Amino acid sequence: MTPLVIKRRIVGLFLFIALSVLALGGRLFFLQILQSDDYQRQALENRLREIYIQPTRGTIYDREGRKLAFDISVDTVVANPAQVVDKEEAARLLAGVLKLDAKEVLAKLSRHSAFEWVKRKIDSDTAQQIREMNLKGIYLIEETKRYYPEGAVAAHLLGFAGIDNQGLEGIEVTYDSQLRGSLGKVLGESTALGTDIPGGFRKYIPSQDGHNLILTIDKVIQYIVERELDRIMMEFKAKSAVILVTDPSTGEVLAMGVRPTYNPNDPLSAADNWRNLAIWYNYEPGSTFKIVTAAAALEEGVVAESDGFFCRGAITVSGATISCVAAHGSQSLADVVKNSCNVGFVTIGQRLGKDSMYKYIEGFGFGKPTGISLPGEEGGILLPASQVGPVELANNAFGYGVAVTPIQMITMAGAVANDGILLQPQIVREIHDHEGNLVQAFTPKPLGQVISRETARQLSGYLQLVVAEGTGRSAAVPGYNLAGKTGTAEKLEHGHYTGDKHVASFLGYGPVEDPKLAILVVVDEPQGAYFGSLVAAPAFKTVMAESLQYLGIPPTEKIVEEGEEVYVSVPNVINLPLAEAESILKEAGLGSRTEREGNLIIDQMPRAGAKVEMGTPVILYLWNGEEQLPQLDDNEVMVPNLQGKTMREAALILSDVDLLLQAQGTGLAVKQDPEPLTVVPVGSLVEVEFAPPTP
Repeated sequence: MTPLVIKRRIVGLFLFIALSVLALGGRLFFLQILQSDDYQRQALENRLREIYIQPTRGTIYDREGRKLAFDISVDTVVANPAQVVDKEEAARLLAGVLKLDAKEVLAKLSRHSAFEWVKRKIDSDTAQQIREMNLKGIYLIEETKRYYPEGAVAAHLLGFAGIDNQGLEGIEVTYDSQLRGSLGKVLGESTALGTDIPGGFRKYIPSQDGHNLILTIDKVIQYIVERELDRIMMEFKAKSAVILVTDPSTGEVLAMGVRPTYNPNDPLSAADNWRNLAIWYNYEPGSTFKIVTAAAALEEGVVAESDGFFCRGAITVSGATISCVAAHGSQSLADVVKNSCNVGFVTIGQRLGKDSMYKYIEGFGFGKPTGISLPGEEGGILLPASQVGPVELANNAFGYGVAVTPIQMITMAGAVANDGILLQPQIVREIHDHEGNLVQAFTPKPLGQVISRETARQLSGYLQLVVAEGTGRSAAVPGYNLAGKTGTAEKLEHGHYTGDKHVASFLGYGPVEDPKLAILVVVDEPQGAYFGSLVAAPAFKTVMAESLQYLGIPPTEKIVEEGEEVYVSVPNVINLPLAEAESILKEAGLGSRTEREGNLIIDQMPRAGAKVEMGTPVILYLWNGEEQLPQLDDNEVMVPNLQGKTMREAALILSDVDLLLQAQGTGLAVKQDPEPLTVVPVGSLVEVEFAPPTP
C-alpha cells in the first residue's frame, strides 16, 4: 500500500469522524437546546403520577328533607402493573373473584403503566376477598356510588347515575352539572416502578362536592301512589299506568308514579322500563278533555247555565254518526257535564267553532311540552288547524283526535283549580351547596290566564256534580267537595280504533273551596273492566283521601259517625212506576210502604223536599189505571210539552203542575194526550207514549 493511499484513508477517516461529531453535536443541540422544554415536560409526566379524587355527588331530598338519592362509599380494584410479579397468576385469581375474563385482566396487568382500573365499585364481600389475597401491585381504593334508599320509589322522576357518577336519566341528568361537582387530584413524583420518590414533588387539588336538590316530591304521597299503581297493575293486568299528584296553586309535582318501573340501584335489569310515561306517553284523553271544551265555551259565552240540550243517543256530523253512551234526552248544561254527554259536547264544540276551540286547546298548553325539568318530554299531537273540519272539531270536543301527555292534562286541571291561571309544573324547590347555603330557589311560574276566575269557578261547580251525582261517584271522598271527570277512550292503532283496547282515566282536584291537590290516574289497556269510573276513579279516591288526611286538611262537610242520626231530603217520586220510585228512595237512604193497588205513584207522604231521618219509610199511594181519579179542585192548568223527555223527567214536570202521568213504552216521549198547551183541571191524567231514540 503506497503512502498516498494510506494518507487518503487517514483523511477519509478523520472526515468521517468530524462529520459524525458534527452530526452528534447537532443532534445534541436539537435535543438539549431546541427540544429541551418538550423533553423536560415528558420526563416530568413520566415521573408524575395523577390520582383523581371523585367529588361527592349532591344529595337529593324530598320536600320534607328526606333522602331520595345520595352517595355511599365503595371499593374499587386497581393495579400497578409494574409491581405485579406473577401477572398470569394474579389475572387468574382476580378474574375468578371479580367474575371477569382472565385474558382481559392479564392484558391490563401487562400494560406499561403505573395505574389500571381492574373493576370499579364492587360490593363489600368481594372487596374483602381481594384484601385476603394480598396480591402485590393490586390495591383497593375508595370511590362513591349512587344509592337510592327507596328502591323503585319515584324511579322515573329521579332517574339514575352511571359508573362515573354522571347523570343518565331523570332529574339526575337534568341537573347533572349542579349535582356532579368537580374532580380533585393528587400529583406526586414516582419511580418507574410506581413507588413514591422520597422528597419528591407533591400537590393536592381538592374536589368540590356537588349541590344538593330539594324536590317538590312528598315521599309519603309518593308511597301512596306507588301502592295504588301496584294494585291497579295486579287487579286489571294493565299494560301501563301513571298517577300524578300536584299542588294546583304552585304547579309543584307532589308525586309521579309510573308502571312498569325499575330499580335505579340496578337499572340495567329493566332497561325497557326507563321511559317516563308521565311526560312521554301520548294518548287520546277521551272525556277528561271535555273540561277544555266546557271551559272554552263558558269563557267565550257560547253557552249559559240556562241553555237546554237534547240527546237522542247519537248525533250526525257531515255524514258521520257520533254515538253517546245513552240517550240522555233533555239536559241542562250542568247535566251535559255531569252525564259526560258526547252529543252535548259536540253541540258545544260546534257553537265554539274551530278557531275558538284551538285558541283554548293551545292556551292550556296542548301541542307543546310543558317545560318540566325532566328529559324526554313529548308535546302531544294536534292536527294543524287547517286540517280540522266539522268531524275533527266534533271529535276534539269530546277528547278524540287529539293526543296529550299525562303531565299536560294535570297541568290543565291545575289551571282550572287555580282560578284559570296556568302554571308550569315544577319538581325542584331549592338548590343548596354542600355547606347548606341556598344557591337557587324556585317559585311558581305562571304561563298565562287561560280562563277567567269566574269561568273557572263555574266549571268547578259542574265538575263537582260529576263526582257527587254523575259518572265520577266512585271517586267521591266523604266529607270533601271534589271536582273531577272520568275518561274512557278507545285506542287508535294503525289508523283505526281497536274497539277492544282502551285507556281509562280520571282527572280531578279538591277540595273545591280551596284546592290543595290535583290528581290524574291513567291506565293503559286494563283487562276486564275498562271504564274510567271503574278502573281509575277508585284509585283517585284512595290517593285523594289518604293524601288529604296526611296533609291535615279538614273535611268541608261533617262525616257521619256510626249510630249518628242523619236527616235526608225526600225525593219526588210522584208519577213514577213503583219499581223506579223504590229504587230512587233506596238510593236516598229511605224506605217505602205502599197504599192501594197499582203500579203508578199518584201521591206520596212525606212530600218531596221534607227532611226526615235516614231510613224513614215513605208512603206511596198507587193507582191501577182503571178506577176514576178524583179531581183535586176546580183550578185549571196548562199541559206542558213533554216531547223528548225521559219518563222520569216527564213525571217530575207533570208533578210540579199537579198532573198525573200514564206511561206507555220506554225511552223518550214521542206522543202525549192531551196535547201541549191544552188547559185541563188540576189532577188530570196525561197519557204519554215513550219510544227508543233513533239516530
